[in-house]
Amino acid sequence: MDEQKRTESRTDKELEQNGPGKAAEETEKQERETGSGAENPAEWSETEQNAAGGNPEGQNAGQDAGQDAEQSIEESAEQEETSGYEFLKETIKQKPMDKRKLARQAARLAGSGAVFGLAAALVFALVAPGIERRVEDYYQDQSIRYPDPDGEETEAEPVEEEQQAQEEEEAEETPQTTTVIQELTLEDFEQLYAEMFQAAGEAKKALVTVIGSQNDKDWFQTPYESQISGLIVAESGQELYILTEYRIVENVDRIQVVFCNGTMTDARFQKSDTNTGLAILKIPQSEISTDTKNAISIAPLGASYNVKLGEPVLAIGSPMGYSDSVGYGIVTSTSNTVSKVDAEYGLLTTDITGSSQGSGVIVNLEGEIVGIIAQSFAREDTGSLVTGLAVSQSRDIIETLTSNEQVPYLGITGENISTEISDKKGIPKGVFVKAVEVDSPAMQVGIQNGDVIVEVSGQKVETVKGYQQQLKSCKAGSTIKVKAMRQSTEGYVEVSFDVTLKAK
Repeated sequence: MDEQKRTESRTDKELEQNGPGKAAEETEKQERETGSGAENPAEWSETEQNAAGGNPEGQNAGQDAGQDAEQSIEESAEQEETSGYEFLKETIKQKPMDKRKLARQAARLAGSGAVFGLAAALVFALVAPGIERRVEDYYQDQSIRYPDPDGEETEAEPVEEEQQAQEEEEAEETPQTTTVIQELTLEDFEQLYAEMFQAAGEAKKALVTVIGSQNDKDWFQTPYESQISGLIVAESGQELYILTEYRIVENVDRIQVVFCNGTMTDARFQKSDTNTGLAILKIPQSEISTDTKNAISIAPLGASYNVKLGEPVLAIGSPMGYSDSVGYGIVTSTSNTVSKVDAEYGLLTTDITGSSQGSGVIVNLEGEIVGIIAQSFAREDTGSLVTGLAVSQSRDIIETLTSNEQVPYLGITGENISTEISDKKGIPKGVFVKAVEVDSPAMQVGIQNGDVIVEVSGQKVETVKGYQQQLKSCKAGSTIKVKAMRQSTEGYVEVSFDVTLKAK
């Protein structure tokens, strides 16, 4: 009995731990090991005794009974196992609302809103005055003013959007500013022009009058004379150099120069340039008095590249065709150019009315000479307006004439081929030959009108200015190779020439 109680106790524990099914299996195993748990064979049933006794029929009947018992035990275990998992059935309930947490979140949001509101109020208080001023300025600028018969300006009525702002301004009684228009008097005009002319004072010291005379006399026994303006451009220890126009010294017997202080001295011709019509005269320093040396100055040449359209300028010298004349005006063009033999020069045009025989210089308000008056380059329909060679592009020829250097000469007049023209008409980029000088080196080697020069002395050229600079680097008397493109029935083909440069 004690053993049976211990077995039952162990079975109950296993039932608690492993469930009814597992406990049933353990019980069946123990019963098989201990002979179904019965200690006294007398207590066995008849079927069991037959099975245990070796009776075949009894054994078969015992086996059938055992199988029935096992099947019954398994069905009971499955039912108990199924009923043992009923604890998995659960009911999901919503979590109760935490009112304290909601209250804290609401308080936090309210505090943040208060902080942001305070910051926005401070920013608006700082920015609002500036915005109001800008709005006021905007509406003032948008007002339309009409002159009334009395000459005072009146404002048009503001549009509806402006009326409210204007009423607020009147309510605040803001002070109004009054613009006073002061009319210029004759004295003001006089002072203005005097200051403009004073700016050209230094350039005026460099101006001279060049007189060319012939020995022939007219009916009144007066020598033929003509005069033109000149400019002191350089000096050396022994000579002073004067820039003027060649037409005044051509076919004359005597050349005289009158300085700004009125003294006169003789000058000698040194060299001229047929392209620009400029010439250089020289005067020995020994023939110039000390007072004259102190009175004169070298011309302050400026940078014509910096001249802008509409810039005020003065024309001094002889722009009207006679000495000591002056004109005031503005620059009307800086992009015009003129093509000459082997060169191209920039022009400055003004609205100053002058003479077709005028001469002198164009001066800016800083007192710098930015142009040399050359009316021969003026267009026929604007011949009365002062036109000048840009100084920046004329420096090279001035230095060449002053130093009496030889100028290499090829003998073509060219024109630039722009990218647009090249793409539209199929002409190669380079220097288009418009004309070839008679008996020039270019004509002697066979360069023709319509050729496009693309290379000079091994250097590619695309503009007349580039061609001019490359030719300047060569020496007169040297032989150079010139490449050009010539039009044929198959299009443009390359042709080469070996040219021996001359001097001019």
